[in-house]
Amino acid sequence: MYLRMFAPGLAALGVGAAAAAGLRVAQEFPGELGNLVLYSSLPRWLFAAGLFAGLAIVGVQALRVRLWERGALASCYVCGCLLAPARAARGGLGRVKPCLGCGKVHGVNHHLAPVVVPLQVAVNDAAGGQVRSVR
Repeated sequence: MYLRMFAPGLAALGVGAAAAAGLRVAQEFPGELGNLVLYSSLPRWLFAAGLFAGLAIVGVQALRVRLWERGALASCYVCGCLLAPARAARGGLGRVKPCLGCGKVHGVNHHLAPVVVPLQVAVNDAAGGQVRSVR
């Protein structure tokens, strides 16, 4: 669960570091590209952007873990892990939240129609009152 949550933050840091290293290597190239990158602070800005993006992602995920530990966020009834944010289900059948631990899919809403339509029931009550609808 933690690996699935914190891996995007590490990936953002890695992409920023790789882009900065690539531009540092491009400084050694002869010609216009090397001269353009040589006097630019773009490698430092790319590394800083990757670092801040990674820290933001990790911070948000750490906040979600903290809220889950306090019981404010939903957890899986199978394994007890944190549920991912809601997404559309396949076939347009509502929204689901997959578990970050076991991968089980949990339904968020079970309503396919936006309006609740009462069911007509043909039951005669012995007490005299007729049942008009059942929800």
